[in-house]
Formats: sequence, C-alpha cells, structure tokens
Amino acid sequence: MIKLALSTAALALLTASAAQAVTAKSLGQFNDWSAVTYEKGDTQRCFIMSAPSTMEPSSLRHGEVFFFTQTGGSDSNTESSFQTGYDFATNSVVTITIGDDSFRMLTEGSNAWLEQLEREPALFAAMRAGSNMTLEARSARGNVTTYTFSLAGVTAASRMMQRCDADAAQS
Repeated sequence: MIKLALSTAALALLTASAAQAVTAKSLGQFNDWSAVTYEKGDTQRCFIMSAPSTMEPSSLRHGEVFFFTQTGGSDSNTESSFQTGYDFATNSVVTITIGDDSFRMLTEGSNAWLEQLEREPALFAAMRAGSNMTLEARSARGNVTTYTFSLAGVTAASRMMQRCDADAAQS
C-alpha cells in the first residue's frame, strides 16, 4: 500500500502542472513494481515504476527515487526514465547495469533518460530477464550514488502496461 501511495505521489510530480490535473489509476502491484495508468488530455498513458531496494551511501539524503518505464511514442515501445530527489552533476551520465548489460542515461536536473533511444528495447528485455538493476550516478555536489532495484515483478507489471496500452489503442 505504501508503494501505491508513492506511485500516485510520483505520478503527480511527473505529470501535473498548475494548469492541468492528472488522475492516476493503479493497475496493480507486482512484487516490487507498480503498474499505473493516467489520462492526459485525450491520451491514455501507462507506466510501471519501482523504488530502489538500496540507496548508497546510506548517510546521504536521496529524496524520492524512482525508475519508470512508460508506453512509448511513435518510434519506441517504451520510454524509461530515472528520477531522484536531488540534481545530477551537470553533463553527467547515469550508468545502468543489469547482469552483463550496461546502458547510459543522460541527465538534466533530477531526471535521466536513456542516451540512445534505439537501445530502449534492449534495456526493457534486460530488465525482464534480470534479477537486479544497479544505477550509478553523480550528484551536483559531487557525491557518487548507487541504487539497486529489484526486478521481481517487472515482467508481470510490464504485461499489464502493454495490455493497458493495447486497450488505449482500441478505444
């Protein structure tokens, strides 16, 4: 239940502006991942998200930290992003490691997105095949931070996200 509350709070942070309200609807909790849908204008979007199981160094205040994968735009099936409670170092990258695979994310403020969008399917496949995902970043203050996300439930949550996306396309 706590993760669902965090999911709704994170969605509000990501999508709401003073001019428009966005209402999120839970599609379910799948181990460590939540599936959520929301409508923005005439468009229904679906995403999965998780909070890290560990945050290092534990002595730092990390704020709210989440990894998101949402249904993609016209050229991609998914779009992944990473959000922290602090700003990243200017021109820094976040490194994602899942098993033997690694991916790079570009940063801006407290958000990061996959550097090469054509690698999005490979990232998503690695997430579904892996057991843990580690992200390493550098804060604007120069602190190196490491986050470990459990991938338990990501496959079930992603099936719900894809079903939600198919339902939206049919309506």
